[in-house]
Amino acid sequence: MDSLTCALSGRAFTVVSGKELIVANNLATAYHNLSVMLDAGVPLLRSLKVVAEGMEPHLRRAFLGLAESASKGNTLAETMVQRPGIFQPVDVMLIRAAETSGSLPESFKLLSQWREFSKRISKRILSGLALPVLLLHVTAFIVPMPGFVLGGWELGPYLRAAGGILMLLYIPAGIIVGIILLAPKTGVLRSLLDRLTRRIPLLGQALYKLALSRYCWVFHMLTKAGVPIIDCAEKATAAAGNAIVREQVGPAAASARAGHLVSEGFSPKLPLDFLDIWRIGEETGSLDDVTKRLADNNAESAEFWFKEFARWLPRLVYGLVCILMIIQIFKLASQTMTSAGF
Repeated sequence: MDSLTCALSGRAFTVVSGKELIVANNLATAYHNLSVMLDAGVPLLRSLKVVAEGMEPHLRRAFLGLAESASKGNTLAETMVQRPGIFQPVDVMLIRAAETSGSLPESFKLLSQWREFSKRISKRILSGLALPVLLLHVTAFIVPMPGFVLGGWELGPYLRAAGGILMLLYIPAGIIVGIILLAPKTGVLRSLLDRLTRRIPLLGQALYKLALSRYCWVFHMLTKAGVPIIDCAEKATAAAGNAIVREQVGPAAASARAGHLVSEGFSPKLPLDFLDIWRIGEETGSLDDVTKRLADNNAESAEFWFKEFARWLPRLVYGLVCILMIIQIFKLASQTMTSAGF
């Protein structure tokens, strides 16, 4: 759980390292500071250099590179796209639109809020999964304990039994991580993983709501930056990071391209309240505010379901431990009685 953690950051599961969480935290702060300084009238070059001070070395180089490139007449988006390991495609598109419309302070503020939102969700997932994962490891060593005690305290068979149980945890986890890291984001394997996780009680609902929140958040940021509605729909669909949600909202871009409302392309399988609120936003011309409200509502719902999953999973593990312990005791008792001639 320290360097590789199954977290949820737009995909069914995202492998989040400690370094990546530090980058996300620093970028949220950097974007916020840039927004404040630019809004106060501080020149862009000076703002970038001030923000770079005190940052991690690789982030400092990135922001100083932005300042140097800007001093030569290049746009921020042109430089950001050259550092995909730090700046996400959404960051680049939003800043590109902001440089055209002159809304850099507002766009950096939106990006700061986006990073804070992602950080909050990641912390919720990490804290929620830490105890269940710990319990699963403890279970692996508790279940073989009766055999270890009653079987003559032989360490080798005990460790092999514990290792076998741990493999039941690590092999599926390894497969999931492999799919996330190696499979295409829109490939068959990723789609299969999303559909399987959707069926997991509580967790599936949390992941679904999280993907809807990401879609609405990105749509909101892009509309506020003045990005054309068709591009908003396309980029937000890609940012959702979940095959089920992509299928349900994907046709919205084609609907907008054909001159219709975005909501006319949505699947009727989407939640009714989501569809109704979105339609109201389009009809009243307040889609940017409505998408922000939908993003917040779905984020709160996702956090609730993550919390419920984290609350019930340990209970399930406790029950499983008890059942396995009872099975082990009865099995050993049967073997003892058989060997004694009963």
